[in-house]
Amino acid sequence: MQAVLFAIGAGLGVQKTPTGVLFRSLVRPRLSPPSELEDPTPPRFAQAVGLVFAVVATLGFATGAVLLGQIFAGFALIAAFLSAVFAFCLGCEMYLLGLRVAKRA
Repeated sequence: MQAVLFAIGAGLGVQKTPTGVLFRSLVRPRLSPPSELEDPTPPRFAQAVGLVFAVVATLGFATGAVLLGQIFAGFALIAAFLSAVFAFCLGCEMYLLGLRVAKRA
């Protein structure tokens, strides 16, 4: 199920996910307007990274490669923990790092 949500977020944008729709319709109207908006590209990239983690973990478990499944499920868990506890988006930072590396090349 989470892989489906990641696919929606990566393909259509985070605002199109069920949680994004709920936020936009129920929470956003109760908040003051934001002073600035975030570029949607890094979060979409982060959703794609989450999708890769989820798909590889699922394939690992489904094919009997349990260690592979555990490693990639662990990657997803670590990324979710960093986001929830420290507001640190690992996928967003990977995207920005990739931009910096590409500019140097």
